[in-house]
This record gives sequence, C-alpha cells and structure tokens, in this order.
Amino acid sequence: MLDTLTIHGTLVLVLGEMALDQVRSAGIKTVRDASDPRTLLDHQGRPQPNIAAWESYTILIPEGGEVLRDTIAMNLDDLRCRWNWFPLDPTPENFETAIATARPMWTDEICTMADVPEQGPVETFRTGFSGLDEHGWRLVLPAFMPVIGPYGSGKSVFLRQLLVNLWRLHGWPFLLTSFEEKIKPRYERDLRRNLIGKPMQFWTDEDVARADLEMQQCARFLRRKRGADLDQGRLLNRIEYAVRVYGVRVVCIDPVNEIDHQVPRGESKTDYMGKFIMALKGLADDYGLLMIVCAHPPKDGVEKRLSKNQLLTLNDGADTAHWGNKADIGVCLWRNLDGPTMIHVDKLKDHESMGKPTLAELHLDERLNQFRVGRVGYEIMGDNA
Repeated sequence: MLDTLTIHGTLVLVLGEMALDQVRSAGIKTVRDASDPRTLLDHQGRPQPNIAAWESYTILIPEGGEVLRDTIAMNLDDLRCRWNWFPLDPTPENFETAIATARPMWTDEICTMADVPEQGPVETFRTGFSGLDEHGWRLVLPAFMPVIGPYGSGKSVFLRQLLVNLWRLHGWPFLLTSFEEKIKPRYERDLRRNLIGKPMQFWTDEDVARADLEMQQCARFLRRKRGADLDQGRLLNRIEYAVRVYGVRVVCIDPVNEIDHQVPRGESKTDYMGKFIMALKGLADDYGLLMIVCAHPPKDGVEKRLSKNQLLTLNDGADTAHWGNKADIGVCLWRNLDGPTMIHVDKLKDHESMGKPTLAELHLDERLNQFRVGRVGYEIMGDNA
C-alpha cells in the first residue's frame, strides 16, 4: 500500500504554477505546487498518503516565501524537510545545486555559522552632540536605549535635541509620545527651537514656515485617545503602525510610567516590565529602530546616591533591573541645584564600535533650550566632590 511505502528520494515543493513548470522543464518530475499547503493534507489535516510516502521534502521558495515555507514544514514533518531559495536563473544545473545544498528547517533560529549572512562592518552613527561625538560615542541600529533620570533633570530637553540631530544628520523620522505635555504649544515650540537654531525673538515668519514644513516630514506624535487606555498592547501596535506607514526610525517613549501598565494577577512588576522591555526590543530588532524609553528612578534612592556624589546608573531605574540588563545603549541624567546637567553614558554594548562609557557636563542655553557639552570624562566627579 502507498501509505505504508517509503519512497527513497525527495519530493520538491514549490510555490505557484510558474515555478512548477520551470522545475519540470529542467527535467525534475518529482515536484508539486504547495502554494496552498492545504492541498498536501487529507480531510483530517494529515499529509495525504502520496505525500507522506516520500522520504524527504525539499522546499524551494522565492524571497518573501518564508511564511509559506514554515507552514508547509509544520504540516508535514520539519525533520524531513529541507529548504533553499528558488534559483533566479532557472537552469537544470541551478535546480540540481539548490536541491543538493538545501538546508534543514529553522536556520533563521537554529543555525551554523555558515547559515548567518555576512554583516560587513558595523555601521555607526553620530549623536550630533559635539563633545560626546569627539569622545567616540556612537549609536547603532537596531538598539534599545533607556534614559534614566529624575523629574527636572533635562531628559526631555536632551531627547528632543537628539531627535532633531538624528533627523538632520541621518534622515531618521521619529515618533514622540505625548503623555505629560501638550503637542501644541510645548512640543511645537521646542522642536521649532531645535530646527530654527536661534532665539525666538529673532525668528521670522519664513523661519517658522520652514521649520513647520520640516517638522511635518520628520515628526510623528503618539497621543492617548480620549477615553481609551494606552496599555502595552495598544502602544506596541501603534508604534508598529507608525513604523510601517510613516517610515519612523526612532521611537521615543517619554516617560514610560505614563503608560497604563496592567500587571497580570500573580505576576510581579519586575517580571511584567522585563517582558515589556523585551517586546520593545523585539520591535527594534524587527524594524531596525532606535527605541528610546525614558524612566524615572525612585526618588529616595536617587537623593541618597547623589548626596554622596555618586554616579546615577541604569540599575537605579524603577521597577526592574532589566533597564541595565537589556539595554544596548544606556544613559542617565541628573542635575544638582546650581550645577550643570550631568549625563552618564552608562552602557554601550560593543565598545569597539560604539565607544566607551563616559560622564559629561551638559550646559543649557536657555535662549535655545538646547544643551552644549562641557567637560567629558569620569574625572569630573572628583572635581565636584
């Protein structure tokens, strides 16, 4: 009986009638169109006898056919399936090579070194803050970047300046959340300041018009819908939408504690925040984003640490240690009453490409609401002791 017979050889599975004809024209007759994986199954969802009898399956897919490939393998037997790309030049020799060199399933998850494509040199990007750029701090994509600091430390000023810098330097559109402050007039005014680059009393109508046109190109804002919770699921969905529709490359969640965090019963806030951070990292990885998240540290701990003239670190972030553990880039900001804002570039995941952690002074130009970088280096702490 056919359903108990194992045919020694591989059945080639392709996607579409055109691909089927090309393989047959190359002299390979053991081929079947699997563009609708349901045609491989019987009414009980099991492989049809004439399909199940084959010893193995080789799935040839075009670029973009990965989802169908995976569905086919799960419907049949992933241990018996191998896969390769459908040859761009459909000659008999190329089909033979594709079949002979087909790889096991799930090589995008379980892989050898040879399965991993060459990445080339790591591409790095300047921040636009001259002193920090000169020190060697560089950004990479994708990256998860928490920014930790107490209220009034200058996080929002720093980040709006950074967002405009990245747009001007690298052409990265950004998504900025609007929780604590109004888009108009606050965000509009601050972004105009960074885009125009001169004090407000010297602005002309032409300056404002040019800045507003540029803002329309570079900036998107995420608002809380009236009467609706902005929980984790809704936030992630709207970020992905902004990336896919508007080409957003930088996301800035400022601050994260204003999201409607709904911790499931029986789950700790630490575990919940760890999963939330991993979901944000997943979005950054999937779409090549810089994902910036502002978080506040507990007030008592920060005051105690800063009173001893100690550095603020990512581990001072509230609710979870995952800010430090899962960061690719990590920054902390704080300000003493009469001194400059201090920025601690606390974590850079790859020192060879991203530079080394450091400490720097940020001096605020109140006319522009922008920072300039002063002294750079950990020795600053000794001077302030």
